[in-house]
Amino acid sequence: MKQTAAADIPVVFFHNGPSQTIVTACIAQAKAVGCKRIFIISDRIGPWALLPGVHHFPFAHAEKYGALEFRSVFVNYSSYSESYASVIFEKFFALRAMFEMYSLDRLLYVDSDVLLYKSVEELNAAYQCDFTGTSFPIDNHETVSAGFLFLNPKVCDSICESMIAAYRDGEGRERLQKLWERKKAIDPSFGICEMDFMGFLRDSGKFHYIRVNEGNPCIDGAFNDLEGCVGENGLKKISFENGMPYAIREATGEKVFLYNLHMQGGLKYLAIHYAQISTLYKRLLYALWRLENRGLLKWPKWPSRTAA
Repeated sequence: MKQTAAADIPVVFFHNGPSQTIVTACIAQAKAVGCKRIFIISDRIGPWALLPGVHHFPFAHAEKYGALEFRSVFVNYSSYSESYASVIFEKFFALRAMFEMYSLDRLLYVDSDVLLYKSVEELNAAYQCDFTGTSFPIDNHETVSAGFLFLNPKVCDSICESMIAAYRDGEGRERLQKLWERKKAIDPSFGICEMDFMGFLRDSGKFHYIRVNEGNPCIDGAFNDLEGCVGENGLKKISFENGMPYAIREATGEKVFLYNLHMQGGLKYLAIHYAQISTLYKRLLYALWRLENRGLLKWPKWPSRTAA
């Protein structure tokens, strides 16, 4: 397989569900910083369809690449609905389908609430040892976060097969159950998600799992996690210089550039605010987002999860 040039590595977003405006802001931001090939895996069409050069990949393709098998063994260790709890894992099977159907050798996956402030080419230069196996054996690679990761086909296959094996195997289910019980004791509103599973793989010795937030610049794991930075109202205190976000290390006073901002949970709407897009476009996205929240706007659905 011919190696993809860094500038042509696809950036792949994933978002299922009726609300499609926040991911549209994140996609517009990726375009603004120079990402050339952008895909979104989704079960429906959203306002991002009007952005030039953005390609839709139907989520239903995941079923031909292992998602049905995973669904048959999946156990919902969470307070989430069964379908949502399964889908957040099944995105890896959709990524597996993308690798096969587009003959890709590498891609950058980012969650639907992640704003990028560097192009994929620049991110690749900074993090090429993290996911490609250039510094570690390919099956024992490093990662940054389940919401921001470079993947190749072999690693993606390994994640998918590990998910199926863990939920099929009695010992694996027992370990996941115990992890869920520990999490539930802290906050019963959450549960085991794909981020926890990456940690599960790390603990089982199959994957290294590192955080690079010790360095400068760094990846923002979550906007509401200070990660050693100065905070404001429980969030990282961000300042912008020439359209780029910076935080301050609390211990040293050092200014640190953030490659991304990750607007998790109830902070997702802030993606519109922090995206470096025109004021007019922000107003349009805010208006659409408010209509979505009130249930007055529902984007048309692609074929169902059981589509052929």
